[in-house]
Amino acid sequence: MGAVGLCALVLMLLGVPGRPDGPPSLCDPRVMERFILEARDAERGLAGCGPPCDLPEAVAVPDPGVNFNDWRRMDAGARAREVGGGQAVLVAAVLRARELLPDPRLRPTLDRAYSAARSLARLLRGVPAPAAPPPGVQVRTLARLLGVHSSFLRGKVRLFLADACRR
Repeated sequence: MGAVGLCALVLMLLGVPGRPDGPPSLCDPRVMERFILEARDAERGLAGCGPPCDLPEAVAVPDPGVNFNDWRRMDAGARAREVGGGQAVLVAAVLRARELLPDPRLRPTLDRAYSAARSLARLLRGVPAPAAPPPGVQVRTLARLLGVHSSFLRGKVRLFLADACRR
């Protein structure tokens, strides 16, 4: 079997119906699971980091908590603004952490987190961000920032996409 045939076989086995025509869809659960896995890996990689991961100033992040009663009462537009605004805040928070923590050992983790946050923001580009950032919390460690990122993806982003992809 030639390389082309092998590639076609692998694509069939993975359930990929040919070449993708555009960017990956967030309605494909594998895409979101990949973002969540990367966020969890980054969070776990910094567990017990200690003083090198302490931020010299507090950094704003979105509140990752979900009040399910409030969430159900929100219309689709309010949910979209919550997710779009929260993701924009996370991108800014990771960028700020990169500026504040010059330790070269942290650089790869920060670069991956920033890249993942930006990639998700690009995939969510059709989701409107509010004029003012959503209510948030302040974090003082990189580990907590990455924990909020992971929680935000597993909570609000996943809920938003589950609803949006059903439509």
